[in-house]
Amino acid sequence: MLLLFVLALITFSLSLAASTPIFDGFVSPGVEYRPKFRYWLPDASADVDAVVRDIGEIAAPTNWSEYGFGTEAYRPIFRAVMEATAKNGILLDFSIGANQGQGVPSEPEQIGLALEMAYVNVTVPIGGSFNGTLPLSTQPVSPELGQFMYGLEEFGQQNISTVLAVEVLDQSGEPPDTVVIGHIIDLSDDVDPKTRFISWTPPSGAAASTWRLVAWYQRYTNQRSIGGGPDARNFVQNGSWIVDHFSAEGAKKMTQFFDDYVVPEAGDKEALSRVVKYAWEDSMEMNSALWWTHGFAERFRVSRGYDINNCLPFLIRADIFWSAIAVPYGETFVSMNQTFAEGCNDDYRIVLQEGYEEYVQAAREWSHARGGEYSNQPAYNLPLNMLDSIPLLDAPEGESFGFNDNPDIYRQMGGPAHMAGIPIVSSECGAQMTTGYTQSLQDLLWHMRRGLATGITMNVLHGYAYSGTFVNTTWPGYTVFSYVVTEMWGPRMPTWRHINDTFAYVSRNQYLGQTGTPKVDLAFYQYAAPFDPVGYDDNNLQQLGFTYDYLGPRSFSADIATVENGILAPRGPAYKGIVFNNQTKLTVEAAKQMKKFAEAGLPIFIVGKAEFHSTGNQGKDTAIVNSTMEEVIAMKRNVFVLSQAAELPAALIAAKVRPRAQFTDGDVNWYSFWRNTEDAEHVFLYNDGNETRTANVSFEGTASRIPYVLDAWTGDVTPLLLYSLDGPNMNVPVTLVPNQTAVIAFVSNSYSLAPQPAAVATAIGGGIEALRYTHAASRSGMLAYLSSGPSSIHLSNNKTLNLTGGPPPPLRLPVWNITVNDWQSTEDRYSMDTAVKSHHYKDRELVAWKELDPETLTNTSGTADYSVEFDMPSTRSPQQRLGGRIHLGPIKDSIRVWMNGNRLPPVDLTSSPDIVVDITDHLAAAGQSNKLRVELVSTLYNRVRAEKDMIWTFGIPASLANNAYFEENPPRDYGLVGPAWVEWLEIVEVV
Repeated sequence: MLLLFVLALITFSLSLAASTPIFDGFVSPGVEYRPKFRYWLPDASADVDAVVRDIGEIAAPTNWSEYGFGTEAYRPIFRAVMEATAKNGILLDFSIGANQGQGVPSEPEQIGLALEMAYVNVTVPIGGSFNGTLPLSTQPVSPELGQFMYGLEEFGQQNISTVLAVEVLDQSGEPPDTVVIGHIIDLSDDVDPKTRFISWTPPSGAAASTWRLVAWYQRYTNQRSIGGGPDARNFVQNGSWIVDHFSAEGAKKMTQFFDDYVVPEAGDKEALSRVVKYAWEDSMEMNSALWWTHGFAERFRVSRGYDINNCLPFLIRADIFWSAIAVPYGETFVSMNQTFAEGCNDDYRIVLQEGYEEYVQAAREWSHARGGEYSNQPAYNLPLNMLDSIPLLDAPEGESFGFNDNPDIYRQMGGPAHMAGIPIVSSECGAQMTTGYTQSLQDLLWHMRRGLATGITMNVLHGYAYSGTFVNTTWPGYTVFSYVVTEMWGPRMPTWRHINDTFAYVSRNQYLGQTGTPKVDLAFYQYAAPFDPVGYDDNNLQQLGFTYDYLGPRSFSADIATVENGILAPRGPAYKGIVFNNQTKLTVEAAKQMKKFAEAGLPIFIVGKAEFHSTGNQGKDTAIVNSTMEEVIAMKRNVFVLSQAAELPAALIAAKVRPRAQFTDGDVNWYSFWRNTEDAEHVFLYNDGNETRTANVSFEGTASRIPYVLDAWTGDVTPLLLYSLDGPNMNVPVTLVPNQTAVIAFVSNSYSLAPQPAAVATAIGGGIEALRYTHAASRSGMLAYLSSGPSSIHLSNNKTLNLTGGPPPPLRLPVWNITVNDWQSTEDRYSMDTAVKSHHYKDRELVAWKELDPETLTNTSGTADYSVEFDMPSTRSPQQRLGGRIHLGPIKDSIRVWMNGNRLPPVDLTSSPDIVVDITDHLAAAGQSNKLRVELVSTLYNRVRAEKDMIWTFGIPASLANNAYFEENPPRDYGLVGPAWVEWLEIVEVV
């Protein structure tokens, strides 16, 4: 399967709610705040009209020789993309290189292509010697990486760089083989570089040991990012090669090709400048014997002050290589002097980082020259410092899949961006190793919400596949990743019918996430290369409401990294303290900064290890770091040394450090995220737990402000009706069901917003089910929805209302009329058209489709309409006013609801065991009939599973690619399953 290039396209119009000047952008976010899609094309044989249609929706045999990246056939496709992007008023992100941006077509072994340092061993037995020609290296074979990338091809020039004699003290013999090394002798000057001949005998004092001669060769990795065509006539047709990511030359190699072959005409470059948002690169999916670049040894010598040669064996360890999956030749080396070996690794990674930063800077400068900005998925998977790479980008990007939906890693993305003033931190969101056509909107929202709660401000959905016809490809269409990775969004998915509601919700939250300045309670210092996925492995801060970021050394030297009144970066994230959680490795500059911060009164908490040292093998730096941090620790007034993480919450309280949004109950699995603007503070809350909870949240310093609720599903901005004041703080009881969010804004001036009622509730009791704001004819008020029995409301004007509700009893809705619309292929399976076959059921109970009609509906995917009629009950008096809420039970899919012909506002998709919808505004008069309609949409999994042998992409059936998943996962339980019932409520005017 060929993935030609990736496009992130922003689209979808939003229905408008009543506008207010302060929150205009929230009500109807601009195009730049809306989620994007990774758009996948098979190759340039794709139909141009289909590509244009796809872009509108998201606003012949194939041969790489003819249809590859940068070929003549490719340019019309890219031009069509640019034209359609402009026509639809949306923005374009594009990958600079083929596939995911790692490489471009080139003649092999050219400057700018990826280099490596490969090695080969020759054993010198005890009492023996070596007299001969050193063998050449071979490319490492890494079957573990086969599903992620191409292998390294065995051809090309090898230049011998270093020859070491290493004393072998021990070997584990277990794969990967661990080789313990004693003495190392550099023999590089003793070998003839042309013939590779060397004559060597171990020193007399070590003749009783086994030795190895290890020859190191600089060579190209010869790794493709995309395969070539079978009849390639030139390098453009011969696929793409991974470029050097550790020098500016690698970026220049890629961008020069793009200029010369993708947008060669001046008109092309002008068109690109009008629609481009980001030039982009995916996570670095590439392999090597040892990452290298031209002049690396000399750069190391200049940067670190010594030769790298004796370090080379100790660089062969798992965490140097891609995602730490394997070592290149099945063995790793350790030293009797492990301090030296660790220093070698630090220094190697520092120099590698320097080269990577040159690569990023060159790509960024080119992107700016083309009218756009530069985004990539920085550093991770490789032994680089992700946290220090993030500030180099215009828009750093993570991913829900690679980060395992771990909020702690999202915090690592967000922290450096916050310190650098970068408003957009994106996430490639929604990929899962399951199978295509399985992702519901609720599942997608779970992935998104975890990121939105911890620093992600833009989601790029993974993804949208080309929808046109393609060689040997059947309905439902071209499917990437061999059917094993989600998701194929677009009209082929029934859930696409409802995605506008979800995207409007996400857009509003992303608007808030990108607006103003983030305010975060704590900063965790972290030095890691590669990044550490664990971080702070305790939820004791989150349960109290603390928010925190992770910062690398570069962030502590940012221009805004000053302390005022005990706050770090007061005009930025405004951290209230720094935490060292078993982090003892500092740069000299970072240690000096910590001393400045401590002297200025910033609280610093050192958890666990407190023996600090520098990075690398520079002994004098370690002495400086150690002595500097000893001075820091001695400042006991605001520096706290703790033995374990369990002590941290109490230490924070003792230091008078509290969360800005404090969960006073202390045991909720919630997240909060706080941003500050000139007009308002707004706080995003998210329940990541499995239970519906009501938490009392104390919002710091908001007592003098006016609170509003921002409904991200509808765009409504209404006064908060239940809260109390506690000195400078505001206390708000917040109820969230699982996977639900809420946003509360605290404004300094509400002149342009809906006016507050004369009084609000400060406490409620008994049968108060809800409070609702009303506004009509310049008169604002508050209504209470009452269930049966006594209730009370204490108001901010010190009045207390005692009420007794008497609504009619609940009304069960046991039987419905149901139409299930089965989506399937037309008779022409190679057409991408969908046939819909409807099945009608009258007066049936609510059960899953496959139980409603097992013979017909077990394998069905699609949509369903549910309708039911019920009478409006009589009131106990002419003055009694009734409201109603429909309870629908758990819903795994997505729904829309109509009441008496009126479509209700979008339904909040959560993991609640009972989805509840307010139907009050559209109820019929007493004694009249109500007509309720629910539309439900499913994923396409059941149909794909049933036809797995007949559904193909490029001639490969879904069953061949992913049969194990289909066998282990039966058809899904689509449909409304109830119980459904109407809850009647009595409505009384409170204010």
